[in-house]
Amino acid sequence: MNSIHRLGLTIASVATVGTVAGALVVQGYVGAQQAAAQANAQVVADRAAAAMSPQIIYVSPVALAATAPLAGSPPVIDMIVPSGGDDGVSNY
Repeated sequence: MNSIHRLGLTIASVATVGTVAGALVVQGYVGAQQAAAQANAQVVADRAAAAMSPQIIYVSPVALAATAPLAGSPPVIDMIVPSGGDDGVSNY
């Protein structure tokens, strides 16, 4: 076989392998995107169904402990707050 024919056959083989590998990669990517979209749609549908269903909460009644009455009135705590602008930071 002539060397030019070998070179042509090698290039054709590499192109074929590259095409098949590329097709498999694209097929996997598209399949993953579709699976992710279906999973997201299912999660949204489940959340919507859960939001529409009534929530039942069971509360076990517990007897309240007896509290002692306060002796006198509770102490008054005065707090002086500077009248500057509110910078969103607590100054206490």
